[in-house]
Amino acid sequence: MQHLLSVNDMNENFIFDIWSKASDQKENFSNVLKSKILTNLFYEPSTRTSSSFYSAMVRQGGSVIPINNVKFSSAIKGESLEDTIITMGTMSDCIVLRHPEIGSSIKAANISSVPIINAGDGEGEHPTQTLLDGFTIFYNNNKNIDNLRVTMVGDLKNGRTVKSLVKLLSRYSGNHFNFVSPADLRFPKELLPKKSFQTERIEDVISDTDVLYVTRVQTERGSDHRYALSMSQLRSLPDNSIVMHPLPRVNEIPREFDQDPRAKYFDQMIYGLWCRMVLLENFMS
Repeated sequence: MQHLLSVNDMNENFIFDIWSKASDQKENFSNVLKSKILTNLFYEPSTRTSSSFYSAMVRQGGSVIPINNVKFSSAIKGESLEDTIITMGTMSDCIVLRHPEIGSSIKAANISSVPIINAGDGEGEHPTQTLLDGFTIFYNNNKNIDNLRVTMVGDLKNGRTVKSLVKLLSRYSGNHFNFVSPADLRFPKELLPKKSFQTERIEDVISDTDVLYVTRVQTERGSDHRYALSMSQLRSLPDNSIVMHPLPRVNEIPREFDQDPRAKYFDQMIYGLWCRMVLLENFMS
């Protein structure tokens, strides 16, 4: 059975097949998933990911069982994750799971009768976010994803989207990574790619950046820093660079920058819908 639990589950053919079809989805709604049912099982808050999967499923003619607040499910009564997965597998054809524990998606996949898609497991991975982040770079860089200068800013210790994206981009030749964060929120040393540079000062790297990937402080995982990029700092970006953020934004990027053509963080949501439409069709049709 096909599951999507990690970036490691996506080989190059899989990724480029999704990306090559994704941009067609804006005009290609269909009923290919008619009579199919998706369960959105979210043990943590989510706006974009849960809604994106919901919209992607409905636009393909399918239906969704939304469990977006487990406080109103049997989990509050003490039901185990495994029993919930077995239960929802009898009622649906695929389960999208978000859970606060690293490895929860693997635990679910081990006992599930239907495909599991990991929508974030604690500080672990978020492979479909990586799929849309990679597509954002690919789509806005003349379908190229090599020889990039990628700067990651923010809570790099706890941010799962950063870890997954670095894992993906490290596969391609010539990519160099800059990691900008407070000392206690640095990217994990054991995950650092060979071509990388760490600093606490954005000024050290921003003028030599193709992709600026900004993340928020993960207060729900114990971080208590506050930081924000200024318009003067952002003006130092090259004209052909792009700025990304997995959202939600707190105050990391000033709203004044939203109209700048380099700002792609709201476009990421559109690209995510396209990618997830293709992904669900691949898994369920």
